[in-house]
Amino acid sequence: MNDRSGRDMAADSDADTETTRKVAAICTTCGKAYASEQRSDGTVQPIGQRTGCECGETSFEVVDSTEAAADD
Repeated sequence: MNDRSGRDMAADSDADTETTRKVAAICTTCGKAYASEQRSDGTVQPIGQRTGCECGETSFEVVDSTEAAADD
């Protein structure tokens, strides 16, 4: 294996290790809540809804768990 291949493999593994966290998110148009993943770049994607919300929107807002706890 030459040096170039090793670097390519390292770059591929960096892309595979993008961090995500599980969050609750709501559609910014209709307010429907989804279990979602938030990526390290800040984008939010509902789990199991790869095309977005059922209403057609693709913009979501993460529900802040500390806000919800304060409301209790």
